[in-house]
Amino acid sequence: MERPKIKIKMLRVKNLQKSFNFNTVLSDLNLKVNKGEIIHISGSNGAGKTTLLKIIAGIQSPEIGEVSIFKKDLLSRDCQEKKQIIYWGHQPMIYPHLTVYENINFFLKMRSQTIPEDFDLILEKVNMLKLKHSQCQNFSQGIFQRFNLLRLIVSDWSLALMDEPFSALDIEAKELLLQNIRAWKNKGKSMIIVSHNKNTLHNLSTHKYEIKNRGIVQI
Repeated sequence: MERPKIKIKMLRVKNLQKSFNFNTVLSDLNLKVNKGEIIHISGSNGAGKTTLLKIIAGIQSPEIGEVSIFKKDLLSRDCQEKKQIIYWGHQPMIYPHLTVYENINFFLKMRSQTIPEDFDLILEKVNMLKLKHSQCQNFSQGIFQRFNLLRLIVSDWSLALMDEPFSALDIEAKELLLQNIRAWKNKGKSMIIVSHNKNTLHNLSTHKYEIKNRGIVQI
């Protein structure tokens, strides 16, 4: 008889509250993510999906609440475990006057990592090899999204936070992203994916949640 897999607790969000201009967006929000889980979060515009991801990523701070990864406080300034998280947001985290190669090299150095030896092959897979030495300032939204995918492929992380990652991607790039999500899941990596496209993640997500009425509910 096969033994049940032991769930390894990774992320814990407890009693989270966040307001903007005295308007409460999130209140008493709780969420747990185990290793290897894919959490799909949906919700109406302005419900607080992006805010939740930004708090976990350390981009914004809550008024109340706790956020920890592997029992380490992510809200602490000197939390080294923040490097285990990677964030894919609406706005490209990129220096426009640097090239693709320079941006990736700088990003990896910040995470104490180096450019992989097969970098050109990876660039070819995401259809960006010709852009390796191009400045990023005039890239389209679709290219920026491919750049975000590139960041996730080349870096080492335990938890990925993705905010509408399928937006602006063509069919080929969407399929490449799905292939990588499957591969990351098989490697035990965890992902929280905010997406309006429920069908795309239907067979991949391990848990589905919706943010509404300032909280989060499993669906």
